[in-house]
Amino acid sequence: MTGAPYRYFAILGMMRTGSNLLQRSLDQFPSITCHGELFNPAFINGPTNQTDFGMTTAERDADPMALIEAMVANGKPDTLSGFRLFDGHDPQATSAVLQDPSAAKIVLRRNPLDSFVSLKIAKETDQWMLMKQRARRSTRIHFDIAEYRDYLAQSESFYARVNHSLKVSGQTAFAIDYSDVSDLAVLNGLATWLGVDERLDSVEASILRQNPGPLEEKVANYAEMLDLLRNEGGVHRTGEGARSDRAGGLRFMHMTQRAPLLYAAIPGGPNEQVHRWLYGIDGGDPQQDKFATMMETSPPFGSPQNRRALTDWLQTHPGNVCFTCVRHPVARAYDVFMTKFFGSKDEDIFPRIRTHAQERYGMNLPAAGSTDRAALELSGYDVERHRESFGAFLDFLRANLAGRTPMRVDALWAPQYEFIEGFSSAITLSLILREEDLIAGAAYLKKRFSLGDVRNGVLRKSEQDHLFPLDEIWTPQIEAQCRAAYGRDYLQFGFSDWRKA
Repeated sequence: MTGAPYRYFAILGMMRTGSNLLQRSLDQFPSITCHGELFNPAFINGPTNQTDFGMTTAERDADPMALIEAMVANGKPDTLSGFRLFDGHDPQATSAVLQDPSAAKIVLRRNPLDSFVSLKIAKETDQWMLMKQRARRSTRIHFDIAEYRDYLAQSESFYARVNHSLKVSGQTAFAIDYSDVSDLAVLNGLATWLGVDERLDSVEASILRQNPGPLEEKVANYAEMLDLLRNEGGVHRTGEGARSDRAGGLRFMHMTQRAPLLYAAIPGGPNEQVHRWLYGIDGGDPQQDKFATMMETSPPFGSPQNRRALTDWLQTHPGNVCFTCVRHPVARAYDVFMTKFFGSKDEDIFPRIRTHAQERYGMNLPAAGSTDRAALELSGYDVERHRESFGAFLDFLRANLAGRTPMRVDALWAPQYEFIEGFSSAITLSLILREEDLIAGAAYLKKRFSLGDVRNGVLRKSEQDHLFPLDEIWTPQIEAQCRAAYGRDYLQFGFSDWRKA
C-alpha cells in the first residue's frame, strides 16, 4: 500500500443500511481492517466495550481525533484501518472526519423504508446481527406513518449534511448501495479506490440476512402502509435530502378549521397555550384538563401530510395567516432544563444526556423526580445550587450547539432561527411573535378574522410554573451564558435581557 491515498476510512450511513455486512466484506481483504462503531455514545467498537485503543469513552468524547489517531497507529504495517460512523454518533467525530482529506469516506445508503422496517424489527426482537439460521428471531411490525416521516427526515438530513460538507471542501466519497455490499466487482472497485492492491476472488458470507422476504411478510398493516405512502412518493422513495433536519417542519404545523390560520410550532415554545387558543377558535373548550393528552393521542387540528397537501391548503384558503412564536432563550432553556433534566418524573428526563452534563459540566442535580422544595433545601440543594446547576447546563448547551459534545442536539433546545428558516422553505410566515407579544398578536388575528367571543386569556398562562421559579435564579451571568449559546436568536428576534412578565 505504498503511496496509499488515505490514512484511514469511515463508513458513513444510517443504522440498518448493511454496514455490518460491508464491514465483514471489507475485512476479507488482507490489507483492510474495519472496526465497528467507535463513536457510539454508549460504547467503543462493540456493545461490551467501554475502552478500546487505550482510551475510555470519556477520553474519546473529550478528544475524538485522538481515538482515530490511536486506531491508525495500532494498525498493522501496510494496512488501512477504518470504522462505521452513523447519524447519532459523536457529531465532533463526524465533523472531524468529513473535514479530513486523509479520511476516505464511504457513503452507504439503502431504501429508507427497508431500513426503517429492519430497524423496527431489530428493536422489537433485540437481534442486531444473525450468524446462524436457527437463531433468527422474527416478528411483524406495525407501520406508523408519523414515525416513518420522522425517520425519513432524520435520514435525509444526515446524508444532506454529508454531501454538503464534501462539496464545500472539494472532496469525493465512494457511494455504495445496500444491494452492492456483497457484489464482488463493486467491492474490488472499492478496494482500488481505497488504494488497496489485493483483489478478492469470492466473497464469503460471514453473516446472514436477518429479515429476508418481501415487506408484506414483515409489516402487519401492509395494505394500510401502501395507502399512507401513496402521497409520500411511493414505497421505494429514497429522497434527495434536505438542507437541515428542520427543513419544511411540516409535522410542527397545525391548521384551524374555522379560520385560515396555520401555526408553525417551534419545539420548546409556548405551544400548549397557543394550541389551546386555536382550539377555542374551532369551538372547543381551551380550558379542558386533558388537553395535553388529547394533543398527543388525537390532535384536533389538521396538519399537512406533505408539501402537496400544504400547497393545496394554501391555495384553498386565500387570505391565510401563517404564524409562529419565539420564546426568550433563557426561558426556553430553563424550561427544558427543568422538564428534561431536573425532571418531575423519571420517564420524562433524558438520562444519557443528563449523565453526560453532570459528569462533564458539573451539573449537580438531585435525584430525578424531586418535587418537595422544602426537603431539597433541607438536604442542601437550595436556590444557589440550583442556579449553579442551570449555569452548568447552559455551558453544556453552548458546547452541544457548537458540535463539541457527543450528544445529539434535541429539537427542544435547537436554535429557534433554524426552525424559522426551515418553515420558510415551505411557507411564507406572516407573523413571527415573541412570547410577550402573544396577546397583542391574538387580538390582531381576532379582529382580522372576526373571531367573535374567542378568549385570548388562555395565552396569559405562558409563564412556566417550576419548583424553582426562573426569576429566583436569574442573574446577569445566566443571561450572558445564554447569549453565548444563542447569539443569533437574540440578534434575529430582537431579544433583550429576560425579565419576568
